Amino acid sequence: MALVLAGLAAVSVVRDRDNPPQRSATQQGTRGEPGEYPSSSPTRSGPLPVFPGMTPSTVMDAWAGRWPVPVTVDGSLHIIKVTLPGKQGQLSAAVGQPSKDRKNEVAQVLCMVKLRDGVQRQLLQTLVDGCIGPALGAKERRAVLNWLIGVDFSAPTYEFRRTSGYELLANHNSDENFALNLFAR
Repeated sequence: MALVLAGLAAVSVVRDRDNPPQRSATQQGTRGEPGEYPSSSPTRSGPLPVFPGMTPSTVMDAWAGRWPVPVTVDGSLHIIKVTLPGKQGQLSAAVGQPSKDRKNEVAQVLCMVKLRDGVQRQLLQTLVDGCIGPALGAKERRAVLNWLIGVDFSAPTYEFRRTSGYELLANHNSDENFALNLFAR
């Protein structure tokens, strides 16, 4: 799971921060729209954006308060693994720094769940409040949760939300995996 999170972090560095993911006409999204996939166009130059005032320790402390598990450091990622209560699944989460020289900043928060019982409202609430929540304000958490609840995750789908402060990718790639990838803008 750590390798998957590390791979997600590596891919996130090359995402196009100026344009939303391009839609592919070959795959249908949850609302009859074409599915969304990341653009392959190059990123703009300059430093990666970060969440203002957020440090990896801030996020990790919030996680430790909720899930008292050990933290693994793998390069620029701080990773936890935890079994969520009930039938929510196994969570692997990571806080990513923008570079090895900017170790006290947060550029991304990655949450991947090996599902036990599909994507349910309780899981979405847990991920929004517990996993990506430390990087978002209360209003943003409510808006993200409402958006996610409005998505039909009964079948695999890839959804994208962009605001002035963040980009969020919700990826339900199979009946076994669900991921939320939050990137600073």
